[in-house]
Amino acid sequence: MVHFLSYELAQEIVERTMKILNKNINVMNEEGIIIGSGERERINQVHDGALLVLEKGESVEIDERSAAGLKGAKPGINLPIRFHNEIIGVVGITGEPPQIRNYAELVKMAAELVLEQSFLLERVQWKQRLQSEIVNILISEEPFNESWLEERAGFQGYDLNIPRTVIVLKLYEELGTMNQKLINNIQFELGKQDLTGLTFNNEIVILKAGQHSEKNAVLKRIADLSRKKATVAMGKTSAHISGLKFSFRQAQQLAVLGPRLQPDDDYYSYENNWLEVELSMLGLKDADTLSFYDRLVEQDKKGELAHTLDVFMKEGGDLGKIADHLFIHRNTLRYRLDKITEITGRDPRNVKMMLELYVAKLIKTRQ
Repeated sequence: MVHFLSYELAQEIVERTMKILNKNINVMNEEGIIIGSGERERINQVHDGALLVLEKGESVEIDERSAAGLKGAKPGINLPIRFHNEIIGVVGITGEPPQIRNYAELVKMAAELVLEQSFLLERVQWKQRLQSEIVNILISEEPFNESWLEERAGFQGYDLNIPRTVIVLKLYEELGTMNQKLINNIQFELGKQDLTGLTFNNEIVILKAGQHSEKNAVLKRIADLSRKKATVAMGKTSAHISGLKFSFRQAQQLAVLGPRLQPDDDYYSYENNWLEVELSMLGLKDADTLSFYDRLVEQDKKGELAHTLDVFMKEGGDLGKIADHLFIHRNTLRYRLDKITEITGRDPRNVKMMLELYVAKLIKTRQ
């Protein structure tokens, strides 16, 4: 027999019902043993009244006289706890039967309701754990058996053979129980084919199903829910499950890169930032290769030159617009550009050299 009633759940039933009724409540398991009680010293005692309920399959009233002949029993009413049409335990309310008869059925209903809620919550948590496991397998760099995973997901009603996009929520800090609350809120924005999981790196990962046109609106709503809790970033849509790990890497990279490049944005999508993502993921790790940008950072104590480069790129090299944006004279702008050239050996006014400077910045931003 499956043991639906644990000591913890039995005590929860006791405490919930005793808050309403000023009477002692006992909960007995399918063997008639008290596993929850307002009188803690009675826990683990055999309750003969509960055994009678389990034997007859119906309520049993015990008065003062009959209680004397029953082990572990006091005057009261004991009722069967049913779950899915099966008696899985007994709940008892202590007191003289005529005085508590009106409450007995309510206590039974309360016990069964708590049991049902616990069962449903456990199913939801189990489904979320399974989802999280599937998500982590799909975004992992490790190889996996596609047929096995598709079959396992299929048992839960998920079709892995439809396009999906990875959305990453990079949490600012460990939220503890707030993690689950945030996930629950996000679930209301998701469809039946969307999968959600947690990674070991303090990230919530969503595999959003469907076409790209639907995703930006969802992304904005998720960003609104996650405000001040996480950075929200979305990778490229993948038509096949084998491509989800790339979509995850893009979103993960963008969650780090986006706030540094565009701190005022609410969320970041690969579609709008693909160049920055791809350039930053080139993997140039040779210190000598990027030493020219290190020199700029070291000598640019006030950050004026780096800021000038940013504006230069945004304004497409238009010196007039750049000077206006920076509130400086054109001669001052030329001086700064010459200084950048002197330090780095790259002239921002040269398209190829500007690209080298921008790539170096992206890679340094990622590190």
